[in-house]
Amino acid sequence: MVTRECVYFINLRQAHLLSPNYANRLSSRTVLFTCVPRQVLDVKKLRRVFGDAVKNVWIPREAEDLDALVKEREQTAHRLESAEILLIKKANEAYQKAKKAGHPDIETYPDSPASGKYQETEVTVTATPGTESSTSPREFSRTDGTPLEKTSYGFPGPSWEINGSLAAQWIPASQRPRHRPIANYGRRVDTIKWTRAQLKDFAPKIGKLRREYRKGVGKPIPAAFIEFHTQVDAQSAYQTVAHHRANHMRSEIVGVRPQEIIWTALYLPWWERIMRRFLIQAAIAAMVIFWSLPAVGVGMISNIKYLTNKVFFLRWILDLPSVILGLISGLLPAVMLSLLMSTVPFIMRGMFFLIFS
Repeated sequence: MVTRECVYFINLRQAHLLSPNYANRLSSRTVLFTCVPRQVLDVKKLRRVFGDAVKNVWIPREAEDLDALVKEREQTAHRLESAEILLIKKANEAYQKAKKAGHPDIETYPDSPASGKYQETEVTVTATPGTESSTSPREFSRTDGTPLEKTSYGFPGPSWEINGSLAAQWIPASQRPRHRPIANYGRRVDTIKWTRAQLKDFAPKIGKLRREYRKGVGKPIPAAFIEFHTQVDAQSAYQTVAHHRANHMRSEIVGVRPQEIIWTALYLPWWERIMRRFLIQAAIAAMVIFWSLPAVGVGMISNIKYLTNKVFFLRWILDLPSVILGLISGLLPAVMLSLLMSTVPFIMRGMFFLIFS
């Protein structure tokens, strides 16, 4: 049964890879080559190596400044989003408290048009000379015909178009989200206003660095993405030795997507890759050897009577009720062993990113 299912899976996978929808994808026709020598790291030379089967060649370049700015912009955007949500929650809590306390201004404004206290009317706004008149079908008025004020709710304050004016109707400025950025020498600033100003500063800087990157400014990375005309050409190039030296111009993967690539690993030369591979293999071997020690310790807990006889200061455990002793000797070792084994993938993943990033 296992052999039959494996054969079925291989045939199904092969049929999927050869299907027109997958074969015509850009990723299925693109091969990533790593450890490309400097003397070959050129579009014309790479086309000469693979011949007319090459359609496009992309050579990535170093963009550490651009990556740092984009990462900082994402962090600033997340900080702004968190601050906006916190401000909305604070203002809404203050509004709900004022509503329960029976604030007079809130009673004169609608909670919802469907409450029955207000009717929907069509209001025609007279335009100034030289402009057209506009009709607003979503204007609300009271049942007696008197129109509502422009302010939706809350205390009288500045126009809603001013930054933070709606929240200022319910909470004071001292309750707005604040933090102490290092760039401001640790002085407290308004988080929302500061992050918005930072995002405005990031936009032209990132645009400038992107234009320079597209123009080819920057040191090339020893890697290349080569697109071929057909999937057959890509598979042939993937299985062909492209360089006479070992570990040079290695065909790393075919059918890869950009989000699946560890871009920092493309900087590594061939000799550094070998060293890091040996390091991670040695770390795995050390884990296999030394991981048995905590596993043995967990196994000893299951034989609690033998453990208390050997370790005298643990004999008080025998005085516990039989139900608790059963849990310690039966359930506790299984739980601890499962927790111990569940940490292995996280440790392995951490070592992988530490060594190859």
